[in-house]
Amino acid sequence: EPSTHKEELRCVIAVIRHGDRTPKQKLKVIMTEPRILAYFHEHCKTPKKDLKVKAKKPLEEFLKTICIMIADKEEEARSYGGKKKKNSDDGKLLYKLRHMRDVLQRWKIGGLNRKLQIKPQKWDETVGEDGKEIVKCTEVQLILKWGGNLTKLGEKQAINLGQRIRHELYPDASGGGVLRLHSTFRHDLKIKTSDEGRVMKTAAAGA
Repeated sequence: EPSTHKEELRCVIAVIRHGDRTPKQKLKVIMTEPRILAYFHEHCKTPKKDLKVKAKKPLEEFLKTICIMIADKEEEARSYGGKKKKNSDDGKLLYKLRHMRDVLQRWKIGGLNRKLQIKPQKWDETVGEDGKEIVKCTEVQLILKWGGNLTKLGEKQAINLGQRIRHELYPDASGGGVLRLHSTFRHDLKIKTSDEGRVMKTAAAGA
């Protein structure tokens, strides 16, 4: 008897890496500054988990915080009348704050070419009057990332790959292509990406 077993193609999944990119860069600094800790507590869901910031408004708030800190540090330095401060770390911190400010101001803030990550390092745990535990972060690591943008070559690579996929899986010729087994696939294409700008731009160029 002929076999009644039938196979049906349910989906085609392709995992694709982003196209050619510029070098990635990052700046790391350990912070115990009250303004940074206040920013972290205002935006984090829980003080023991990392905070990732890419949206325009919170990045602008962070930039404003950094500018205020720079002004405070510069005023503090002037109050010493040019004398060398006992804590040389203050000069290093001011340098890194200025570096962060310059990176954030280099391009229009849009969430694609910069990312801020704040990692809590130390906590202070106390018990409130109502008996509930209160957790406050006392030290964080700031990681500002930029670069890694899709190049013109990367955009061209994505466009060529998109054309190849459409030609091989969705061919114009009747009866061709693996997706001829299920015509609804022609109307059920989904593209999912990570939140990295170069990945989203690759997907957009390939689509």
